[in-house]
Amino acid sequence: MTISSIPRLDAAGKEKGMRRFSRLTLLALPLLIFLALFFIWPILGLLKEGFYSQGTLSADNYLRLLRVPIYRVVLQNTFVIAAVVTVSCVVMSYPLAYLMASVRPALSKLLFFAVLLPFWSSALVRTSAWIALLQQNGPLNTLLVTTRLIDHPVAFLYNFTGVLIGMTHVLMPFVVLPLYSSFRALDKSLIQAAQGLGADSIGIFTRIIFPLTRPGVVAGAIIVFMNAVGYYITPSLMGGPAQRMIAELISYNISDELNWGIAAALAGVLLVTTLFALWLFNRLFGLDKLMGGQSGKGSQMSGGRRTGGGRMSALAGLLCAVFLLLPILVVIPMSFGTSSFPTFPPAEYGIRWYRSFFQDPKWMAALWQSIKIGAMVTVVSMLLGASAALGVYKMRPGRKGWLETLFIIPMSVPAIITAVALYYLCGPLGLVNNSVALVIGHTVLATPYVYITLRAALQSFDPSLELAALSLGASWVQMFRRVMLPALLPGIIGGAVFAFITSFDDVVMSLFLTNLRNRTLPKLMYEGLSVDFDPTVISASCVLIAATALILIAHSLFGRQGEKHATTTTR
Repeated sequence: MTISSIPRLDAAGKEKGMRRFSRLTLLALPLLIFLALFFIWPILGLLKEGFYSQGTLSADNYLRLLRVPIYRVVLQNTFVIAAVVTVSCVVMSYPLAYLMASVRPALSKLLFFAVLLPFWSSALVRTSAWIALLQQNGPLNTLLVTTRLIDHPVAFLYNFTGVLIGMTHVLMPFVVLPLYSSFRALDKSLIQAAQGLGADSIGIFTRIIFPLTRPGVVAGAIIVFMNAVGYYITPSLMGGPAQRMIAELISYNISDELNWGIAAALAGVLLVTTLFALWLFNRLFGLDKLMGGQSGKGSQMSGGRRTGGGRMSALAGLLCAVFLLLPILVVIPMSFGTSSFPTFPPAEYGIRWYRSFFQDPKWMAALWQSIKIGAMVTVVSMLLGASAALGVYKMRPGRKGWLETLFIIPMSVPAIITAVALYYLCGPLGLVNNSVALVIGHTVLATPYVYITLRAALQSFDPSLELAALSLGASWVQMFRRVMLPALLPGIIGGAVFAFITSFDDVVMSLFLTNLRNRTLPKLMYEGLSVDFDPTVISASCVLIAATALILIAHSLFGRQGEKHATTTTR
């Protein structure tokens, strides 16, 4: 081969790549069709019910939300609780994120573990742990009475306090992680200069730290509020009648009242609120931040003596880390108790409730059902999400914005809306009885996570490697198998983990899209908490914590091997 033939070879490779360009964009079509059939169409069908009253087109259902006192109270509860939880998450996240960014790397990793362990654990597991911890005869009340700080047990559950504690614990990591990135990007020389000029701790925070970390905290706050307005599990289990929120009222109108019109109207209000929050996030930060994230580059804030305010912030951050870990650390020893009522510490240790979990056919059937559903959802969502990510990657920049938004929206819409909409579609078809509806619902929830993970991996893929392989005569299939696939392997493994955990931990979809014969483990746990506290739920929670930890460890190990393999292959 002569030197003069190289430009012709490059031109041929580019022309070959361009021919593939338009055809590969069609890979996004399967996910688009899937979401149109099982996400957009069911939700439109549900919302349509809100505009019909007694068979005629009318806005009466929406007007009733304003006229009937109970509906006005629930709407007010929803936005007040969501706002208070958002403020609580922001206030508690600041000292923890500051502590994570200002300590040595080894301690920072330990604090990261304190954030990520509850973050990856099921919300139902964390809620059950808090119920065991906060109940009237639970460890917290026992400690307070024993130390004579109080004379009688305090009601922490089934009131606003219980809802605030439970929802803050579940949603707080959504603020901590982006806020930590903002602290990492903060130039500590600015703080040192302010200290040298005599600024006090309050002045440093209000004039330097808060303005520079505002993007991270605003992004986290929007995500928290967007999740909080549609929350169902924690308020229904830890709150009382005065803390009823929209999601619970939607469920009540469908399950008990069979009033689809009011349920649809409530779903419409909730959907508009969520989409507005998502639009605001996109307007301020762009949805691409969900796929690219923040690098967190910048100087570590460690080093130098802390001021009095810094020491108080570090202590508050340590207490917030304990708050995140406390339910998990307490519920594990409680699961080894032998009494009929869980206590901490247990008076006697044993495996009574683990034996009940592993020997009871209903628990084993529910566990096996969750594993089967999770495996099927992982396969389907990986096929849809991976092909869509590759198709969008091959699109021209100006044409893929709306498509990426559509692919991400299902993870932002409250699960109660998607679950009810699919129940509205699949119930008359009998698909609830054979778990097909649940697989569809979980795939709708899980595929956006797969898509985001692989889009992030593709954004870091060097396109010159693809062009070089095609220029050297490789077919696109050969190039994908030998060049692109090894580079994307860590992202593929991560997407599969996301998909399986999303399916395995889901409760809301399972409540509507399964029955007594095909219920999943989270649904059975929810029934054990909502009807009467079954101590087997605690052992089941610990099994889920262990399973999640094993999955994450395996993901970390295989991810590193994949990165090494990708590096070796591309070299």
